[in-house]
Amino acid sequence: MQLWKQEWPRKELLKRVGLANQLGGIEHVVCCDGRARGVELLTVRTAAGLEFSVVPSRALDIYSARYQGRSLSWNSPVGLVHPAYYDSRGLEWLKTFSAGLVTTCGLTTAGAPSVDADQDLGLHGSISATPAERLHYGERWDEDECTLQVSGVIREVPENGAALVATRRISTLLNGKSLRVLDHVENVGSVKSPHMQLYHINLGFPLLTEYSRIYAPSKDQQARDPYSSQNLASWAVMDQPSANATEHVFYHDMQPDKSGMVAIVVVSDQRQPDFGLELRYPKTQFPCFTQWKMTQSHYFVLGLEPANCHVGGRYAERQNGTLQFLQPLESRTFEFELEVLDGHAEVARAVQNTSVS
Repeated sequence: MQLWKQEWPRKELLKRVGLANQLGGIEHVVCCDGRARGVELLTVRTAAGLEFSVVPSRALDIYSARYQGRSLSWNSPVGLVHPAYYDSRGLEWLKTFSAGLVTTCGLTTAGAPSVDADQDLGLHGSISATPAERLHYGERWDEDECTLQVSGVIREVPENGAALVATRRISTLLNGKSLRVLDHVENVGSVKSPHMQLYHINLGFPLLTEYSRIYAPSKDQQARDPYSSQNLASWAVMDQPSANATEHVFYHDMQPDKSGMVAIVVVSDQRQPDFGLELRYPKTQFPCFTQWKMTQSHYFVLGLEPANCHVGGRYAERQNGTLQFLQPLESRTFEFELEVLDGHAEVARAVQNTSVS
């Protein structure tokens, strides 16, 4: 393992510490105040300076995330909220939207509220308010490399006889500055079920600034609404926070590379391009990509949203003929990786990989 510009065999490294968590590890805590009371957190910390909090109480989503003390995520003003406060009606989801680095939307509906198949469906579904079970976390050594890993199972059981089970694994290396999320979703019920899966990846200050630039292999961009359409040409740049700003939502058709992967890079400050974040995912798993650009004061956030659907809601997906289903015992796998880019060379390499060929 390479740490601090030196190779360390496991044997030699462990001679120099009492416990491996002296270098990095996973700490299990429970919140005890306010609307977060009772919420569990698994704080994962690497020797390279990456730190993020996985929330077993909320579908193993990822709340706060930092790299060497600099926040990567946008944390909503509502704060961390216990899932008991969740309300499925209309837009009530927003009142418990803690945001953070990754919020999962789905599994049977995502996007705008709608009425579909006689069901009144709220914003983004209920999965992010569902506690995980079969929780497991710890470190695993493979010769001289150490992986930190969190896993668990999240269940969604709609009223129609379907039952969707998501098995999630989040991992990083002890010396890493990237994290990987892998979900395996299976319909273990007796009838087919609509299946909508969207990952709300929320980037915030100081990673995100008014000088940030987004690089993506976007072949085509479409605005979701007339207001966004007026600003479509500026989708790749941010603006200064403003009390009067309104959200922009853009749909992208991403061009994968020869290996089938899509790479999207956010450079923190294009005037000094030495810090950023890269998102990588397989295009076959995520045919849709939504960008949420919000520069309102206190809501200064960039949402990167790979998905198997758009955000118009389940009724719109059904009407468009794009609603996906899982048959009984059918399954899907979704995975993506987020990597911190530290230094001019890493940023330049990543930006070059986003070029549309």
